[in-house]
Amino acid sequence: MKKKTWFIGLILLILIGGAGFMWFKQNEAERKEQDMVRMETVTAKQIKNTFADVTKIKFSENYGENKLTGYTEVMVTVSTRYGVNSEIGVSMSPKDKVDESYLGSGELPVLKKGITETEAIVVFSNKEERSF
Repeated sequence: MKKKTWFIGLILLILIGGAGFMWFKQNEAERKEQDMVRMETVTAKQIKNTFADVTKIKFSENYGENKLTGYTEVMVTVSTRYGVNSEIGVSMSPKDKVDESYLGSGELPVLKKGITETEAIVVFSNKEERSF
């Protein structure tokens, strides 16, 4: 009788632990997506404060993570009202409030320096759109 009680208790403990682990993993994915959107929001505002006449900022769905440094790298397509589209590489960190590094890629048109005061459409990596 004692063995049967221990066996049932062990099975219940494994089931409860498995359910808790699944819930934690699901919440971890949601937290990671929220962190990406927050970092992309900071980056979009920095792009608007760095380049003039920006109309659309689109973040790539594919991004790389450097677990050693904590930085996330993503390609961003910036469109201006003059029809100029430029793709820049951006390194983001959840610890930074201001994006620090832009890496131009290839021979792309140069974006005009300045501040964009009008609203720009931002397309995040999770396909959500907002205007800033």
